[in-house]
Amino acid sequence: MFPAPYSIYEGMQKIELYVSGLKTKITIREAATIPFFLRYEEVDEPNEHDNKMKKEDILLPPVDLDRWLFETKRLDGNAAFAEYSLLIESFANAVLDYNRFLFHGAAFIWHGKAFIMTGKSGVGKTTQLRHWLSMYKEEIELINGDKPIIYCLDHFEKSQKAEFIVYPSPWTGKEGWNGRKSAKLGGIICLEQGEVNCIEKITKAEAVFPIFLQFLYIPDTAANVEKICRYEEILLNAVPVYKLINTGKQESAILTHDYLLQEGF
Repeated sequence: MFPAPYSIYEGMQKIELYVSGLKTKITIREAATIPFFLRYEEVDEPNEHDNKMKKEDILLPPVDLDRWLFETKRLDGNAAFAEYSLLIESFANAVLDYNRFLFHGAAFIWHGKAFIMTGKSGVGKTTQLRHWLSMYKEEIELINGDKPIIYCLDHFEKSQKAEFIVYPSPWTGKEGWNGRKSAKLGGIICLEQGEVNCIEKITKAEAVFPIFLQFLYIPDTAANVEKICRYEEILLNAVPVYKLINTGKQESAILTHDYLLQEGF
């Protein structure tokens, strides 16, 4: 059942969150959506790179009414989750103008660097992160379990390699995994399922397609697509990408952990 019209147009609320250094003002149609954002905690103890960031405000307008109603129906009347999900799109496109992008993956901090495990749904990102949290809980800190924010420091035009900072976001996936720390991106691990465990560093050419698919945005304009292509180009020049074929068992996480140690992390 759709929400009654009066609940759509009256009593809209605005909440404010600091997300990757952006003061983000979010307009909420459905009161039940707010708890999804209240579970988000701002990044604790700003790092040195945070102090260098230009402070900006960003406003997310209400989600499109027709799309909200459609998504609510598709989700069996779950208007709150429908709105929460649609606001991802607004945020993802808005932050492209602030040297940031939303990325699909499970992110954590290990040995002072952020790592992201990514890949299409069902390849084992959550399973891998769960193994790391179980076996290496003293070594790692969680950033975000599903949709971290990546910030590109704006000095990349002056140097050969850019630096990328990985932040938590209010969109955490069904597990609700989110941390309060940010860190410089050390590497990206692209996951595939297989019958044996195998990990290797891949070339930029090999990484282009699987990485491009994990940028979260709406390609509603040529300008947005161009921004994503530019971000990917900078990213692949700056950050190593690995391919992990995994069985989903603990041995695959052990293999990844030991391989990255050999890589110098």
